[in-house]
Amino acid sequence: MASNGGKKGGTFEGTTVYLSRNLVAPEIYNALFDALRLNGADVRPCCDPSKNSPLEFHVISSSDHEKFADLRAKGCNLLGPQCVLSCAKEHRVLPKQGYTCCLAMDGVKVLTSGFEKNEKARIQERVCAMGGLLLDKPSLDIDFVIAKNVLATKYKWALNVLKKPIISITWLDHCWMQHRIVPHEPYRLLPFTGLTICVTKIPLDERRQIGKMIEENGGQYSADLTKKCTHLVSDISF
Repeated sequence: MASNGGKKGGTFEGTTVYLSRNLVAPEIYNALFDALRLNGADVRPCCDPSKNSPLEFHVISSSDHEKFADLRAKGCNLLGPQCVLSCAKEHRVLPKQGYTCCLAMDGVKVLTSGFEKNEKARIQERVCAMGGLLLDKPSLDIDFVIAKNVLATKYKWALNVLKKPIISITWLDHCWMQHRIVPHEPYRLLPFTGLTICVTKIPLDERRQIGKMIEENGGQYSADLTKKCTHLVSDISF
């Protein structure tokens, strides 16, 4: 099998990187090849799923690629194109953590709250694949809190103690798609997110205004008091 030995003494020296044209976009292939070779990697222009030692890597366009699951199942170290180019530019060693798509969240600490086990697993995969760290417990050095709604266990702590951005999972999805930390302001968790609020004993016009305010702040207005309602607003006269 042909190989392309990299520059001696480069940052990637000692690594073997499998760079198949079938796994990355053609317009970026040459840039990846040069970045790897000039930094000392032994570049193999093919894909070999049996190569899964700690110093062997495979470059793949994204986790949506049809070959991704098979390579992961075989224990291969997978790298996204953005990760390779960033490591080459910053003279950093290639990460060995299963899959790293980019370094957008390098050093960023994230806490989640209110999510089911499978949802949290998905969040962890994305945060770690972007170089970030998902923490299990509250800590004052956390950068972002991703909460499902305002009823989440750690929401009040994050709001009153941490005082860092509390955002929806949509923020993480956009970071993932764009391979960068996007501004968090548009994704801040609105104060009624996850609440279903019913209003009673209030005039119809006022009730409509309250309903509009509830929905504008992320909540759901319910005309009827049901078991799904989390709060009841009433004009109580004594």
